[in-house]
Amino acid sequence: GFVINFLSHPVVVGFTNAAAIIIGTSQLNKVFGVSKGEGEHTYEQVWGTITNAAVDTHMVTLLIAILAFVIMIGVKKYAPKLPGVLIAVAVTTIIAWLINFGGSVEAGGYGGAIVGAIPEGLPPLVVPMLDFSVINQMIVVAITIGLIGFMEAISIAKAMAAQTKQRLDADQELMGQGLANVVSSFFQGYAVSGSFSRSAVNISAGAVTGFSSVVTAVIVGITLVFLTQLLYHLPQATLAAVIIMAVINLIKFAPIMHAWKVEKHDAIVAVTSFVLTLLFAPHLENGIVIGVILSLALFLYRTMEPRFTELSAHDGSSILVNALDNELDRCEVVSIVKYSGSLYFGNAGYFEDKILKLIADKHECLKYVIVDMAGINQIDASGEEVLSGLLDRCSAGGVEILFARTEGIEKVLERSGFMDKFGKDRFYDRRTDALRFAWKELGDEEAALKSPLKHLIS
Repeated sequence: GFVINFLSHPVVVGFTNAAAIIIGTSQLNKVFGVSKGEGEHTYEQVWGTITNAAVDTHMVTLLIAILAFVIMIGVKKYAPKLPGVLIAVAVTTIIAWLINFGGSVEAGGYGGAIVGAIPEGLPPLVVPMLDFSVINQMIVVAITIGLIGFMEAISIAKAMAAQTKQRLDADQELMGQGLANVVSSFFQGYAVSGSFSRSAVNISAGAVTGFSSVVTAVIVGITLVFLTQLLYHLPQATLAAVIIMAVINLIKFAPIMHAWKVEKHDAIVAVTSFVLTLLFAPHLENGIVIGVILSLALFLYRTMEPRFTELSAHDGSSILVNALDNELDRCEVVSIVKYSGSLYFGNAGYFEDKILKLIADKHECLKYVIVDMAGINQIDASGEEVLSGLLDRCSAGGVEILFARTEGIEKVLERSGFMDKFGKDRFYDRRTDALRFAWKELGDEEAALKSPLKHLIS
């Protein structure tokens, strides 16, 4: 379930909006009573559907769909406690039965699309046959189906959890989905995953907890055993209207606009996930995967140049602040710098460049650089290697580097042998301790009295 950590909120927002549009538009052919457009991608099919609807709309089907919309919208607005979806289904089914909506035109009907006959009873229990030759051929495909199914289901779950303000446990979701697939295999079922449209219908009907799914399963089971004949005349246009009404509530572009105000990169990720999910549909997983990769790439880009500042103090003050922002004089002999961010392969070179530029700017005056490492809570092998090379290079050039407040990475530097190699007298708990050591080694009291950092030395 740790994979959920890579599924950022902007990816989920983009995917949710696109999936809602895809599901809603996929129902248009049932609303207009026309054949679905041809094409590999959903946008091609939707365009074909609209073209067919422009010249060949089945008016009775459209009227039934409109009636279903009116009932659901009216009940939601004027009697929200009543089950609008159930009322719309019952009313349109009765009307379809009375007018012979699904009957052929020759027999006096309207030739509309209805649910029709549903096989009665539950699927039989069948123990799957184990054929290892088939397993070898299907194992890669099975893993792919499992991962894609989980990724889509968890995207839906995150969107629903955000809407209901509930906590999501990705591991439990994955266990539940896995167990459902194991049990389903004994009943010759399809691969089990979360359904966006069913979840949307469920939550729009007022479902609050997972127990609603248990109730749904029980009622579906009872219906399959005893009540399938009641659904025979149910118009498919009504089902399409129910789904459209459910998913339309999930189309929200305000979170994308908010993301733009917080971090423009997040908005770019959301828009990219949205557009690619629309373009790649019905292969929704492509939009999710590319969105995840893009969000990780932009995160690495943002962390490649962390905040690097030289610190100084106001006259008469012992508080260190950003020298550049506050237009303060900087000490030419001893510099105190602060680096905020993890020191890893992506930005270790940037850290080295900033230190070397600082030394070059102060020419031969600079003797000590004190690095405040309180903002560094992680260091990898590349970061440690850069530090090691930097100390060797600077020491050879007559500039010594000291480290202050290294609590976050001290154990790593001890374990790697870095401290033993360069001496523990380079490491200090406080910046003032490192500063006093530097001036003591320099032995230049006159320069110390002229330094902007003199209040920290005394």
